[in-house]
Amino acid sequence: MKYLLNIPDNRRKFILFLGDILAIVIMGLATLSLFDFLKSNQIFSDILKRPLNLYTVSPFPIIYLIMLYAFGMYETKEKRGKLQLVISLFSVASLSFFIMLALAKILRMNKTSILYLLVFFVFSVIILYLWRQIFINAFLTSDYFKKRLFFIGSDTLTQQILSEITSSDYEVVGIMGREGSDIGTYEKGLKIVSTGKNLGHLIQSKNIKTLVLSLDIQLPLPIIKKIYEYRFKGIDVFRSDHFYEIANRKFAIEQYLKNGNIPFLGIETFISPVFKNIKKLIDFLGALISIIILSPIFIITSLLIKLTSKGPVFYLQERIGFQEKPFKFIKFRTMIYGAEKHSGPQWASENDNRVTLMGKLLRKTNLDELPQLINILKGELSFVGPRPIRKHFVDIIEQEMPFYSLRFSIKPGLTGWAQVNYGYGGSIEGHIEKFKYDLYYFRHASLFLDLFIILKTLQKIVCRPSY
Repeated sequence: MKYLLNIPDNRRKFILFLGDILAIVIMGLATLSLFDFLKSNQIFSDILKRPLNLYTVSPFPIIYLIMLYAFGMYETKEKRGKLQLVISLFSVASLSFFIMLALAKILRMNKTSILYLLVFFVFSVIILYLWRQIFINAFLTSDYFKKRLFFIGSDTLTQQILSEITSSDYEVVGIMGREGSDIGTYEKGLKIVSTGKNLGHLIQSKNIKTLVLSLDIQLPLPIIKKIYEYRFKGIDVFRSDHFYEIANRKFAIEQYLKNGNIPFLGIETFISPVFKNIKKLIDFLGALISIIILSPIFIITSLLIKLTSKGPVFYLQERIGFQEKPFKFIKFRTMIYGAEKHSGPQWASENDNRVTLMGKLLRKTNLDELPQLINILKGELSFVGPRPIRKHFVDIIEQEMPFYSLRFSIKPGLTGWAQVNYGYGGSIEGHIEKFKYDLYYFRHASLFLDLFIILKTLQKIVCRPSY
């Protein structure tokens, strides 16, 4: 968590989130004050004669924050115009209000409580808009969060890091060259600004906050001691693979491919009986409750598929699951019946001409994935994990990625870290890129990360639907 908060964009999001919580508290108190004032007025006293029970409206802030996240309101790198910002906030507030309205009977809300929420909703759009304008001007457009980055040596990952980190998050000062290198010359696109002798002075004068050490660099003892000295003073020091992982949230596999090695992944979280049992319980109860609640959607979707195209409602396909065991993967059929009869297996893509009109709608809204709740109920899938893949494609990918079968060390999922960060693979290269995210999930798995992935999936469905 400490390292995640050291990433500039994460710190911006955290401040935005804390500001939202403060704004919600201010809105709640302002609405209460308004109600107290109105009660003293004869005109409103009859309307507000029933007491306001704060317990009945207590879920509203939580629902509100979830909706803000789902609508991408914490994507600080995504630029919104003022009108678009107002529309987004209005949509969030409206949806949150209607969700609470739907829960009115369960929460036993009276008319005063509903009116409180309505007034709260009006305040929210205004105050959250003002807070975001302050945030944009004070934090988003300034260099307050930018970190100055210095490379000590270079390796396979150096160019990867340079190409993937954003200029709004990091400013690259340069590189420490080998002893005897000429200051001012370039090594792998990075300017040599030190050979190690003046490292301490450089860190102070350039206000360097992060040091990235090459994996294969051999450093003399005085420089190692100097790095430790500044590490204790609060400077972040990372190996290049570790920095790549936390900055990009995916596992660095380049050096393993280069050296022909196989990474050993610590999957202690998945071995833990507590984690396994809680995850199983969440999967079973979550799938069962979801199927019951969503049963009307199941029925309507099934009828529409039957009426709009020939063939079965469900599409069963063999996929590879936990420990490489095959299972029947269930989806609503989105392609013309017998689509692969002549073409054979093909990579999934956004613009697939085999997809039916109804299938396009199902893919756009992700409703085609709903029957996989049955797979979760049967224990073949989890809510969160690497997406299951067909044996045909596993064999192809393993020719390029010899240790690709590591992804079968845990149960596959309905959604996963690769899905929320990358989407469709569409090619060998795409699936290898997704594999980096899968390996990151293996190393950092937790119930908190699972929840984050589920919320991120909701955000993708609401804001940027995958096809």
